[in-house]
Amino acid sequence: MRAILVRPPAAGVELGDVPLPALSPGSVRVGVLECGVCGTDHDIMSGRYGKAPSGDPYLVLGHENLGRVLEVASGVTGFVRGDLVVATVRRGCGRCRFCRTNRSDFCETGLYTERGISGAHGFMADEYVEIPEYLVRVPPSLRPVAVLLEPLSVVEKAVFQGQRVLDRKEPTPGDPKTATPTALVAGTGAIGMLATFVLRVRGYEVVAIDRHGEETLAATLLGLVGARHANVAGGMQALGDQTFDLVIEATGSVALDFSLIDRLGPNGVLVLTGIPDAGEPPASVAGGALLRDLVLGNQAIVGSVNANRTYFESGLRDLTVFEERWPGAAPRMVSARRPFEEYRTVLTSRTPGTIKSVLTVRPDGALAPPGSP
Repeated sequence: MRAILVRPPAAGVELGDVPLPALSPGSVRVGVLECGVCGTDHDIMSGRYGKAPSGDPYLVLGHENLGRVLEVASGVTGFVRGDLVVATVRRGCGRCRFCRTNRSDFCETGLYTERGISGAHGFMADEYVEIPEYLVRVPPSLRPVAVLLEPLSVVEKAVFQGQRVLDRKEPTPGDPKTATPTALVAGTGAIGMLATFVLRVRGYEVVAIDRHGEETLAATLLGLVGARHANVAGGMQALGDQTFDLVIEATGSVALDFSLIDRLGPNGVLVLTGIPDAGEPPASVAGGALLRDLVLGNQAIVGSVNANRTYFESGLRDLTVFEERWPGAAPRMVSARRPFEEYRTVLTSRTPGTIKSVLTVRPDGALAPPGSP
């Protein structure tokens, strides 16, 4: 079958032929419909990280996915041929308490694998085989946006974890809360935009920042969902002196991360989701002032990575809510769908203003016979 391959730690990407995965007992064969492309794919392709499965000279790229069930092994229940599915990404170590309960996003050993990223082949291929516990069934009504579910799951976890830390000060004795909670989202790529949508659903007033003007698709969508867009190309002073209860970071910029701490209000929480380049030169920080403010302000900084099945399921619920509240807004996050054969252009170029680029692996028409591309 066709697959998009990388050979970490070497840079580069290629379209090759690889063996069709075998349908093992207790598993499901899935035909891939679409794969989203994200910064992680670009970084792996550039040789910054990534790891091939043991014994293989290559890694099949891709972790954002949508597919349709082609074949179900004997004895498997809960899935039938034709079901739309999204696969989760991380596979647990099998040793720690979290991985043994399918919560590998909190793995304690670091011995997990991640499909399309580290130690396990991904989804930029004609087909894959998976066991049911890692597959999430998608209702047909969400077909236009289902490829966004994997990045949305990352957002669902980040917002949930941030809210849990904020809730450490509740319940509040005396008068009920009178102020609407506020959130700052740093970055208007897919993670930042999805975070904005989720936070608006949760009742937050949201400001989303980037380095672009009002002419972008992101700025338009922010307006549709009632969020404010701010261009900080000239500096964070574009926000005035406003501070926020919750800050969601989705850029991986070290310099920006430190400046976001200054935007935390009393008891505020900063959740980091972007992954900086480990080789970036050291940053100069006024550490004493930073730590003093964190302590005196009851503030917290939280890192959040990956997502377990529960966050994929909450993402499905939110995708439905998005469409109810803002019809047609979420599908517009997919800036472009390109044929599988155009993988090189999609993976090696980043068009300014693009929110999410998607590779179409196979037409979403009649089901092909099992084992057929």
